[in-house]
Amino acid sequence: ILTFNQMVLEIIIHPTKATGKPWEMFFIGLIYSFVGVALGYGVFRSYVSIVMVSFTAIAAIPFIHKALKAEEEEEGKQNDKSLLQKHWRIVSMFTFLFIGYVVTFLSLFVLLPEHVVSEIFQAQVGAITEVRNSITGNFLAGFKDFGIIFLNNIKVLVLCVVFSLLYGAGAVFIFSWNASVMGAAIGEAIRDGIRNNTSTTLHIISSSLAGYFVHGIPEMIAYFIAGIAGGILSMTMVKEGIWSVKFKKAREDSFNLIGFAIIMLFLAALVEVFISPTLL
Repeated sequence: ILTFNQMVLEIIIHPTKATGKPWEMFFIGLIYSFVGVALGYGVFRSYVSIVMVSFTAIAAIPFIHKALKAEEEEEGKQNDKSLLQKHWRIVSMFTFLFIGYVVTFLSLFVLLPEHVVSEIFQAQVGAITEVRNSITGNFLAGFKDFGIIFLNNIKVLVLCVVFSLLYGAGAVFIFSWNASVMGAAIGEAIRDGIRNNTSTTLHIISSSLAGYFVHGIPEMIAYFIAGIAGGILSMTMVKEGIWSVKFKKAREDSFNLIGFAIIMLFLAALVEVFISPTLL
């Protein structure tokens, strides 16, 4: 079923159609995540909250693999450009894909009946509750919360590098999981706001989106950059070998990308602790 699903989706949206226009990945993200949820709920209902993430990620692997291969081939050809300029196209592709995922998960969380939502997003809601229990919410303890969040984000970043290094496009599984968690978190905030009648629906939706996107998008971009670094390193190692000049250059660029991603995570954690709560 999964292979057939992937083949059909590739026919509908062929990977070559998304190479020049990163924003197209938003719609690809919408479709793939919706199909992932539908298949997960229909075929593996008892494990839907995990299976839907896997289906969503697997469907996108051809796109990500093709994009990473293109980045590896371009590595070293654009010496007049900075690292971010060289890799900005694929970062923007990841970003639009991620936002497409989030929109689908968020929409389903808000629009589906509550008993269905609790079934589909069981693992995601559990993860959100666990994170909230580890954060005090006290301003005086803010730096302790910052340390917890930053350390957790570093762990995720390391996983992105390792997954990409070992599996090429493997980090897309982490992106899909984080998108499902973010969609559930925003959806939960919107549903609670509407249920408690705290403000107008428009204000509740906009503040919920702002409260999570203001730190969530920079976090995800940092993970994308780490995934790109690991993916390029993996492909260069397989294609050129670890003793090649090209691998040495790719390794240097990858370390620089990871360093930049860590800085982004540091800033995103600060925003999450001290700014995001004021927007919700």
